Amino acid sequence: MQQQRGRWPEPVACRVKGRALLWDLHALHAVARHGEVRSRRPAGADTDGLVTCLSCGHRYRSLGPHLARAHRMTAAEYRAEHRLPASIALMATDVRAALSQARTSAMADDPGLVGRMRAASLPQQELCRRSADVRTATNDLPAVRAARAAGARRSLPAAQQARRNALDAKAVAAGFTSMAAAIDATRHLPSRTAATRIGIGASTVKRWRRRSERD
Repeated sequence: MQQQRGRWPEPVACRVKGRALLWDLHALHAVARHGEVRSRRPAGADTDGLVTCLSCGHRYRSLGPHLARAHRMTAAEYRAEHRLPASIALMATDVRAALSQARTSAMADDPGLVGRMRAASLPQQELCRRSADVRTATNDLPAVRAARAAGARRSLPAAQQARRNALDAKAVAAGFTSMAAAIDATRHLPSRTAATRIGIGASTVKRWRRRSERD
């Protein structure tokens, strides 16, 4: 999912390169507003709010009904035919806002609605398969590659810093002032022994030792 700059906080880590980003829950709660559009899909509409059908050139506020009625295809089939990323919304922003508000109100009025929606949804394995198929079909699109590269540039420094903070915390728990100090203090020990002393993996010790030698 692509991040809307200025609306959502920067991710604190990336668990799977180019795929799964992690955010701080309190930071998300701080920027969330009741009733706003929850979808982070970029709008597919033009500046006047209409969406152009690439199959016929006609313009609509929402392509879904038009695609089903005029072209006998689903939104997924339309995206596949025109090689559109799955992240692009096919309806105007104000339409998405109205739908989001309606769903939010419905869930507030009926607490059991979410459970029924989950029970009616496809199995997680099938959803994952479909998501993988969509990514594979659009991986080489310039827009997709550019968006992922931009996301990686934003998230990589935060992920690296989170990793360094976690290692420093382990070193402090083991009685050292920092990870760098722990590596220096245990340099005379075999890597496995040093790793046990610090509470980290032997490969991490070797990597930090090589880094300090280069520096």
